[in-house]
Amino acid sequence: MAPWTSGTSMALIGKIAVLSSTVRSARNARFDMKKRYLALAAVAALLAFSPAPAFAADTQTYDLIMEAPSLGVAPSGDVISVTGEGEFSVHPKSVHASGELEHTDAAGNVVGTGTWTANDLISFHPYGCGIIVAFDVVLPPNFCGGALKMAVTIETPLGTFDGILTVFCIIGEHAPASHSDETGEGVTLLVPGIINFNHTAGGENLYIKQ
Repeated sequence: MAPWTSGTSMALIGKIAVLSSTVRSARNARFDMKKRYLALAAVAALLAFSPAPAFAADTQTYDLIMEAPSLGVAPSGDVISVTGEGEFSVHPKSVHASGELEHTDAAGNVVGTGTWTANDLISFHPYGCGIIVAFDVVLPPNFCGGALKMAVTIETPLGTFDGILTVFCIIGEHAPASHSDETGEGVTLLVPGIINFNHTAGGENLYIKQ
């Protein structure tokens, strides 16, 4: 059990829906993915009115959107639920992002909560934009996916911890086969010496290319 354990008894939002063993048909899966990602188009439209900072011509900048809980699972069955938002760039690398997290045990009991703040962009491996190949879903051309790895600081009632947070979004023609279903979306979180949520378990992450 991680040392940020608390006595909170809130249920993990969305955990049952994401970790359910119910098998969807391919048609329903495509419909659900379209509905969720196209709903985020309204967010993209709002962001378009915000002035973007000036970067060099070869800089690629993305808005990070994690409005719905994004999940990772540890070997013990413990689950981390992460939300957040921000912005990151490559060439050169930079990140400004933060959010909240909730740690539950295998039975769904909340054992810790806190916030996270990105300190450094370790790597970004883009998968592409505009399509979810596994579900045959076409999206706006600036809706992108990839694996975003960040060094983060985690603040909890019991102390401050360093961690490595990786966000996975399965949009793009180059999304790996291992991320070809909805559980391939999500996060992993390593808190060295404490716990490793090393498997994704679902989410609705999005990178909007500016």
